[in-house]
Amino acid sequence: MLNLSCATRKAYRTGPYRCVQAALSAGVIFSLLCSGCVDPNQRVIETIQVESVENKEKRDSLKDAFQYLPQLIRMDRTVAMQEINYQLNSWSSSVSSPPVWKASSLLESIPATLRTIDFAQRMTKLEFGEPECEYMMQCQMFKQVSGWVIDKPYRDRLFGRWLESRKADLSAQEWTKLETALKLFDWTVCNVAIEGDPKMAENLLVNPDMPPSDQAPIYRQLPWQTLMFARGDAWQRARVFTQMCFSRGIDSVALALPSITGATENSALRLWCVGVPIGNEIYLFEPNWGLPIPSANGDGIATLSQAKSDSAVLRRAKLPGRFEYPVESKDLENVLALVDVEPFAVGRSMHVLEQSLTGENRQRLSFDADAFESRLQAIDPKLSIRLWNIPWLSHLYNLSIRKRLDDMSPFAMAYLERFGSYVTDTPISRARVLHFKGQLESSIEAAGALRMYMDCRIDEETIRELEYDSGLQKSFGVVKRPTEPLENFQMRLKIMGNYLRQSKYDIVAFLAMANIDLGKPETAADWLSKRLLPIKGTERWHAHAHYLLGRSLESTGDVSGAIEQYKFDASAQAAGNRIRIRRLEAALNPTSATEVNQ
Repeated sequence: MLNLSCATRKAYRTGPYRCVQAALSAGVIFSLLCSGCVDPNQRVIETIQVESVENKEKRDSLKDAFQYLPQLIRMDRTVAMQEINYQLNSWSSSVSSPPVWKASSLLESIPATLRTIDFAQRMTKLEFGEPECEYMMQCQMFKQVSGWVIDKPYRDRLFGRWLESRKADLSAQEWTKLETALKLFDWTVCNVAIEGDPKMAENLLVNPDMPPSDQAPIYRQLPWQTLMFARGDAWQRARVFTQMCFSRGIDSVALALPSITGATENSALRLWCVGVPIGNEIYLFEPNWGLPIPSANGDGIATLSQAKSDSAVLRRAKLPGRFEYPVESKDLENVLALVDVEPFAVGRSMHVLEQSLTGENRQRLSFDADAFESRLQAIDPKLSIRLWNIPWLSHLYNLSIRKRLDDMSPFAMAYLERFGSYVTDTPISRARVLHFKGQLESSIEAAGALRMYMDCRIDEETIRELEYDSGLQKSFGVVKRPTEPLENFQMRLKIMGNYLRQSKYDIVAFLAMANIDLGKPETAADWLSKRLLPIKGTERWHAHAHYLLGRSLESTGDVSGAIEQYKFDASAQAAGNRIRIRRLEAALNPTSATEVNQ
């Protein structure tokens, strides 16, 4: 029976995680003040024992805190948050000699209006609140996803040969980073549907700034939320990629251009693409395309230095008669590098905590902004470098969302109807977590994401009967309260019906993604072509479904069939799909390669 009472306000406050808190291990204290004559060797042994016990207690506190992190995905997370805060702050109060930390000079590039917000003021303190804990949960999630994704082979044939050829020019470490970045980018593009208008690729988005707005792009979703929802605008999807890279020790920037008039304040900058520095180059990934920017000869990935020196790189980004590309090499004289790093990563608490993590909890939490600035300047001395304001705005906006969800306003109703199944404790959110852990197939001990996705699908007849069947309503946890107005109850029933119907369609897309991850393109193609694209009500998935179907057909060798799928132009990624078509057609007809490259 599905526990789907998330449509009610109560479920967001008194959900399944109000469980009994785990008992804390009691500290053991050894007395070193003994009467009479004491063997010096015994004193040494006892001192070592005391230190061992204290260190174990510190490790246990961190271990307990990390065990609760996954529960922060859900809206009702009071108990989990209390436990995490208790454990982390207990640990921090026991740190007698913390590692040396100093604030980065790049923090001054964040506007004062953002730096004076409460969670930003805690930069210099060794303490943990809700924003820090949510950041740690995000790091843990991306560590899990990226861990199994990079163990799989790189599947995009467009850049496969070129990647292999780079082994001769890069060190082993640099080549591995390049391969990792390509894998993570490709997985992100396949697992996060892009939203927006196809013509957006012809214009550079102006960087958002204060004050926060419900209509602004990029910052209205944290990266982990975009991953959970499997949807976002071009830069929201790009930030999933950059934070996945961060989890693997690969740093990145959003490359931006001054305004047409030359202004360089945050609200004037025009966002261009993601830059990933590897070795002595910065490789370019185009968020609107879902593709790296091709090099001048078409078979590799362009770098910033190539785009600056060779006008053919960006000239070839144009699709005559279809899409114009908004950047030319002459525009790159004053490129700005906006470092995409979460605010907590440059604070004291994460710096100290990361160095205390051991075993399976070891992960990247902190960021040396000054060292990265020096590295970027060594690659390109002309770069103007600053911290990107978007991660700060995202956390500020996220805090406002949580406050506004306390009241069932029209905003809260609309938000929960759209995202409630992913941010509360539902079978879908649990299946998504299993997917991110790489637990796709079931074992003897537990069900995998595929089975949980399947179990979440509710047939249309059941959804219709929910409107009048009181027994069915009770089984789904939607029961009329004694003093509840009838219209409120009917509204909750409507939300539940819409939720079940939309969830059913979402799950088909998730099943296709999971089968692609498992290396089963035929099964993915079957889900997409038979149970998603022909079904009324699934239109919001069509653009991504055509893309995934194309990728699945490519994997099976049906390049012509893939090309037909990429021709679906009602997609924010249409320009990138046309670039892919151009490369695939060149591969099918090598004699036309010269013309294509021109």
